[in-house]
Amino acid sequence: MKKLLFFLRDIFELYMPVTAFLIMFMAILVQVFFRYVVRYPLTWAMEIIVIGFVWTVILGACFTMRYRAHIKFTLIYDLLKPKPAAAFRMLGNLIILVTFSSLVFASWKYSFFVGFLKTPALRISYTYIFLPFTYFLCSISFYTITEIIEDIKVLRGLIPDSVDHKAGEETA
Repeated sequence: MKKLLFFLRDIFELYMPVTAFLIMFMAILVQVFFRYVVRYPLTWAMEIIVIGFVWTVILGACFTMRYRAHIKFTLIYDLLKPKPAAAFRMLGNLIILVTFSSLVFASWKYSFFVGFLKTPALRISYTYIFLPFTYFLCSISFYTITEIIEDIKVLRGLIPDSVDHKAGEETA
């Protein structure tokens, strides 16, 4: 069961964004050719580009959170000792967790509410365009919980420092 969940996670966080990016890139090439060589811009290509960009960014952000490669502003955080740094990071992560987890149900409902609307050219249901955002909220919430657990371990003295804080010390 665990292998299946990890495989599904890879599909959503790795294979779908890569596929969306490749399709988006191909649509950009086709759009440029038709707009500037043939002098006939394509409406469907623009839809594919926008949808591909949204899926790439939203699902790619989940992948970066998995490996803690997301951009973080840690200027003050890096100056603190491990326990105060863990407390501040935990406070920030709790704000993110509460905000994102409170949006999951509303996002799910909205994704299906707009299902009757279709894109103008390709007639794709807006449900498929907005649903990755619900996965994004769930995924970021899960990764944030793992960081909060790590901060609790630092505060309790079970581990000396968090991985993020150690990385800050190495670059300073």
